Amino acid sequence: MSFRRIRPSFGDSSASPSNPSQYQSTSESTGNSGSDPRHPLDAGSSSKSTSSNISGSTASSKRRRVPESVTRNACLNCKKARAKCDGEKPCHRCASRIEPSDCVYEVHIKHAKEELVRQIRELEAKDHLTDQILQALSTDDGKVPEILERLQNGEAYSTIVKSLGHSPIEDLETTSPRTSHHSTFEVADHEMGGTSSSHKWTTVTSDSAVLDHLFQLYFAWVHPVHTLFSEGRFVDSYKRQSKKYCSSALVNAICAMACHLHSVADSDEIDFVQLGEDFSDAVRDDMNPEDKTITTVQAFAVMFLIDSARGKSLRASSYLRVATDSLSNVAYQTSDGFAEVWKNTVRGVQNLNVEWAQMTFQAPVIVNYTASDTIEENDSEPDEAKWYFYRYVNDQCPAWPGLLATTNREKSKLIRIIRDVATMMYSQPGSKLSARQILQQYSKFVAWQDDLPTSIGDIENNNSQALPHVLSLLILFKNSIIQLLRPLLDFEGFPTTLVEEVIWTHAQQGLYLIDQHYCTQYTCRYQPLLQMFSVLHLTDVVVRFFPGGMEGGAKDGPEAIQFAMEALMQSRAGFPVARPLQEMLRRTAKECSIPLPRNPNDIMPLPGKSQEIYRLDDFIDACTRKTYTQPVEEIHAKYAPSFSTDWITEGPAHGFLASTSGPSRWKIPSAEERGAQSLMQIHNLLNTN
Repeated sequence: MSFRRIRPSFGDSSASPSNPSQYQSTSESTGNSGSDPRHPLDAGSSSKSTSSNISGSTASSKRRRVPESVTRNACLNCKKARAKCDGEKPCHRCASRIEPSDCVYEVHIKHAKEELVRQIRELEAKDHLTDQILQALSTDDGKVPEILERLQNGEAYSTIVKSLGHSPIEDLETTSPRTSHHSTFEVADHEMGGTSSSHKWTTVTSDSAVLDHLFQLYFAWVHPVHTLFSEGRFVDSYKRQSKKYCSSALVNAICAMACHLHSVADSDEIDFVQLGEDFSDAVRDDMNPEDKTITTVQAFAVMFLIDSARGKSLRASSYLRVATDSLSNVAYQTSDGFAEVWKNTVRGVQNLNVEWAQMTFQAPVIVNYTASDTIEENDSEPDEAKWYFYRYVNDQCPAWPGLLATTNREKSKLIRIIRDVATMMYSQPGSKLSARQILQQYSKFVAWQDDLPTSIGDIENNNSQALPHVLSLLILFKNSIIQLLRPLLDFEGFPTTLVEEVIWTHAQQGLYLIDQHYCTQYTCRYQPLLQMFSVLHLTDVVVRFFPGGMEGGAKDGPEAIQFAMEALMQSRAGFPVARPLQEMLRRTAKECSIPLPRNPNDIMPLPGKSQEIYRLDDFIDACTRKTYTQPVEEIHAKYAPSFSTDWITEGPAHGFLASTSGPSRWKIPSAEERGAQSLMQIHNLLNTN
């Protein structure tokens, strides 16, 4: 599937709640300023005093006389004079003029567009009927004489198609696009022109410019990371107004998620925060528990991302569970394109389950479908489709080859390993974990990295742009290594020097990818939700175990805290969940006696006017747990009694050798040591006691 930029046509929008400027212009043109909310006028004493000074006859004489019947399509003379027109021919105003002039009407642009759309659809329908007849002539020898006879008799094409056993209208709606879905689409190939489609798919707004902006944000920052559907099939159904691969719930969910990616500007006439809430409400209103279409599964999965971004992870988890369970109710179809859509949806839902389980330390739900286990190695053509660096309305964004097929293929391989690790570490107590099991999983991670194609694996030496979804994939890999090995750093009796250097290296490399690549090229404003958890986990291991840092310019504890706080601050602009995550990280820094940034109020403002402190509920809503930290004590209890000795024996075969020049690690200070350090700190030059 090629990754295409969706560009509905700009400037063809009607007045709507999402486009208040049009209401403004309408109000000004009619002179009805009294109803303009920008000019509130109390209906009480002030209005009464005003009306008492104006007689009824004077007031009525100042009223504009307008025709009893007013047409939207005024004649040219009335348009030029900006006067009301009754739509007659000639109109009353032209007929009463002293100097006679022709009363000419132009075809209204709306009707012209409707006529063009009607003609296009008629041509498409006729072309489709012709294709079916030609196909029957070339493949069905038994009906060829009958078809030719009907053509000679001048029968209508639709009648001939019906005689072949087809339904012309249904076939037209479900037919696949003529353009190959494995080709590179230019902008003109996916113009979603006009507002007719938007009227069908969403009632929240009919402003095509707003919808265009939201679609582009979603397909730039969300879809490449969480590919839950086929973009090409979705776009085609959207334009054709077919419910096969598009639905109102899915469109509203996409737009709701994209509202979190909008960068607020002073010129905004729309409250995108409220608009996102309206889109979400539209999804909930449109959800039907009995609906078994695949687009409903996709909409539920997007709703998981939305509520997770809003810090409502408990409800988000329920949406993900519903999406997963609903897959079994979707009837598999043999029609063109369904296999592609099914594969993307199953894999997307599976990936979400595994990533969320990893970040929240629970055994993942296993999605047992063939599509999630089959990985095509040669599906590389969509890599050439462009990824657009889109951020703002009318952004003149650069583009690079999207590498979407390669990224999704390698992510599927990585997700398999993460799934096995999470199942092994967070499943219900049972068999003990051996050193060999952990070492084998580590070797699988290393082999995955070694086998990465250079197009996405060699970021430092690759001259092309480091795409955000490629960076997110590599950051996910680094975090996965950390979560696999981090419990060993405080496992009693384990020789930590065997793993310190490996853990330190991957933690620093992960922070480097975020700091020097993702943040530098794109800012963390657009980073995926689950990447925020990677920022926390990578920072946490540095703060707790390597606060003193080491030579070579890597981050020590205070630098890691400063960077993570600033990264989450950028994410706060659109993702409310970043706020409690920041607070949890602040508490970690305090626990480990790491000094906070000098400007904490700028980086981490208070929760809000109605809430002065963060509560436990805020943290549970953010990550479904009391804290973001890994439950190491539970993992330690799963280790086999011979775990440490077996690691010493088998570790060297997997690359774990005792290092004499490892990182300079500081031991975690005890509670007494932290108390003593706190007493030694000077918090205020003035003694207020």
